[in-house]
Amino acid sequence: MENRSSGGWKFFALLFGALLAGIAALYVYKQHNPDYDPWEEPWENSSSPINLGLDKEEKEVKDAPAAVEE
Repeated sequence: MENRSSGGWKFFALLFGALLAGIAALYVYKQHNPDYDPWEEPWENSSSPINLGLDKEEKEVKDAPAAVEE
């Protein structure tokens, strides 16, 4: 009889191991991507590694009125 019921602890051990692995993976993911929001617009994300050239456009807009006044 002991042989029949010995599979129950294996199921819970695997379930607990999978849960523990999922929590560990989530922790590591959050360490690498702390402020990641998939719905955030890319141009509003100040931590974006891609230079979208927005600074250049802002400088041109700021310099344009000064050139017109002179």
